[in-house]
Amino acid sequence: MNRISDKIIEAENLVYSYSSDGTDVPALDGINLSIARGEFVAVIGRNGSGKSTLAKHFNALFLPTSGAVRVNGMDTKDSRHLWKIRQTVGMVFQNPDNQIVSTTVEEDVAFGPENLGVPPDEIRKRVDLALEWVGMSEHKRHAPHLLSGGQKQRVAIAGVLAMRPECIVLDEPTAMLDPSGRREVLDTVKRLNKEDGITVVLITHFMNEAALCDRVIVMDAGRIVMDDAPRNVFSQVEAIRRLHLDVPQVTQLAHELARSGVEIPLDVLTVHEFADALCGSKLGSAQSSSGEWM
Repeated sequence: MNRISDKIIEAENLVYSYSSDGTDVPALDGINLSIARGEFVAVIGRNGSGKSTLAKHFNALFLPTSGAVRVNGMDTKDSRHLWKIRQTVGMVFQNPDNQIVSTTVEEDVAFGPENLGVPPDEIRKRVDLALEWVGMSEHKRHAPHLLSGGQKQRVAIAGVLAMRPECIVLDEPTAMLDPSGRREVLDTVKRLNKEDGITVVLITHFMNEAALCDRVIVMDAGRIVMDDAPRNVFSQVEAIRRLHLDVPQVTQLAHELARSGVEIPLDVLTVHEFADALCGSKLGSAQSSSGEWM
């Protein structure tokens, strides 16, 4: 691996414009950021904010109009580095059906390594390990079209993992899934990050998913407007609302209670944190003593 620094992805003054009816329309406007190895980063923003456009720059699907994006120190505009960049950063998209190309799960996971010229014995090892990582080993000979949405997305993730990336970028991977499928995918991604040290960039419009990450980047109109720990981002409820976004439900509830005079922290992110905070508040103590809540 090309260990240039502790930063696996860097964007410097990144500008990207696309052409519409002969007019250049800016989609990204002066993006500066770096993502460290092993980070779990969420990127959120309303539709049209530029988050998916940014994600596609991380493995050179899109190239900057101006500025630069570097992956392991490699400039994405340098075509000599294209394959190495795409081996370093794998992409998982919203619709898993668009990434499934074979008639069995194991053949689909093997597709990427085969195209990289990996020897057959090594492909077999990679496929088995990738399916084990995502909990799909027992389905390896199944037809992908018979799987649930969450299972298909885990197969898509396994296909990326078989190419041994250092970083995975997931572009709204749970948008088309039911709650059970979303849990399957998020549990898999969290484990890959925490146990295997894979850097994860998660593009999502589910605030409860973003709250699970180490860091949240908020985009609006092609710019980064917030970049901080989830607790610090989502405690700014009114600022998030002005960006036409939501906050995690428990954070919203804590905010409403605080507005009603309840002494409760505004930066709670989980149900357990909320319960602990409520029990420690005056309202929680009063309700507990009356026997109405506890």
